[in-house]
Amino acid sequence: MNMYYVFDFREEWNCKPYVTLWRPDNAGYCYSIPWAGEYTERQVIEKGPYYTRRKYQKKTADHTGIWERVAVRTDLAKPFFIAPAPGIIDGDVGPVIANTGKMRTCLRRLRFILPKERIAA
Repeated sequence: MNMYYVFDFREEWNCKPYVTLWRPDNAGYCYSIPWAGEYTERQVIEKGPYYTRRKYQKKTADHTGIWERVAVRTDLAKPFFIAPAPGIIDGDVGPVIANTGKMRTCLRRLRFILPKERIAA
């Protein structure tokens, strides 16, 4: 069964050292992979835009901007894990994923595409 991490790329978090992941059961955010939630493909499909969503555009009152929340299969994300820099995360718990523009772009490309989006493409 495929499992997914939910990454949150809100613009205001671009300055953070590591990408932000959702914790288990949609209960907050973290950087460290061991603290991140793993979601089933069924959960991702059932919650649809809750786990995979574009940025809200005020002009059009719609979510049509860059992908700001994506679900990525855990096995596809693992090659990007690194050890955290000392002192940034409690207990230096890792691994983490560096928060760079290149990394966010890569993870967006690996995002799960909802079935309804596959049909529309």
